[in-house]
Amino acid sequence: MSAPVMADEKIYTVKEVAAILRVTPKTVRVMIAEGQIAAFSVRDEYRIRQSALDAVMQERERRRKRD
Repeated sequence: MSAPVMADEKIYTVKEVAAILRVTPKTVRVMIAEGQIAAFSVRDEYRIRQSALDAVMQERERRRKRD
């Protein structure tokens, strides 16, 4: 189930998310294709909501704590 969308929620480009996660834009696009990051497209370019990015970072933190 997706998180509620806030009207003033920050929206990122693939390049911005890549910089935040310290991965390549290609990696972000693969994560989107695999369903690891929720995204939507605007004119053939993906956009990622702050809530989707937060969910990815929380999942990474949970995995790190388990390992």
